[in-house]
Amino acid sequence: NSQNENPIIIDVRENLEIDLASLSFVDIYIPISKVSFEYVSSLILKYPEKKFVILCHKGIRSYNFAQWLLDNDLVKEVWNLKEGIDGWSIHIDSSIPRY
Repeated sequence: NSQNENPIIIDVRENLEIDLASLSFVDIYIPISKVSFEYVSSLILKYPEKKFVILCHKGIRSYNFAQWLLDNDLVKEVWNLKEGIDGWSIHIDSSIPRY
């Protein structure tokens, strides 16, 4: 049942940010500065019918990227991690460094 499948986690932060703080369960890293339709679609199309969760530092770039995915018909279901990795560190796992 596809309802029980875990979503694909996409981190759109830049490499320097990932060096500062990373999450072990991220599936795909797509630095926002490298986003192009061709590059993103080549990665996303490997996961047909999947759901996606996008994250960044504070949730703004990931929100914009999620909207871009929808606008370009690259995904059917996408969520933004509100407050990003910073919020994750505050509310869920304080071992994740804040920056």
